[in-house]
Amino acid sequence: MKRRVLNGALIAMVGLLAACAAPSGSSGNAGKPAVAATLRVSGTVSYLQRMALGPDAEIIVQLLDVSRADARAMVLAEQRFSQRQVPVAFDLQVEAGKIDPRMRYSVSARILQGGKLIFISDTAYPVLTQGNPNHVDMVLRMVAQP
Repeated sequence: MKRRVLNGALIAMVGLLAACAAPSGSSGNAGKPAVAATLRVSGTVSYLQRMALGPDAEIIVQLLDVSRADARAMVLAEQRFSQRQVPVAFDLQVEAGKIDPRMRYSVSARILQGGKLIFISDTAYPVLTQGNPNHVDMVLRMVAQP
């Protein structure tokens, strides 16, 4: 009799340990992929000159990891537009796991026309970490006439 009680208790403990070892959220989600959390950075891109962009203009907005002072910034997200009117709204998305709260992140933009750089962001627009916002309104500076 004592042996049956001990065996029953042992089986129950093994069952509990197996349940604890299963990944969280696995019950009821069989076959469904896990959805990664995403962070969003939004804003606008504009410039002060009163001019329209040509039909071959391309606006490029990037979310950059600018944490390393002696290395090139790593691009975490990018959005491209062929719009001819400013301001242009953007919405960059990045997996939350790629963002480290100890690091620094910035948004950068440039406008190319015919493959030639004509506008660029010459101001740092820090985002996401260290108390910085997730929305920025960028004003680009002209570097060459189209």
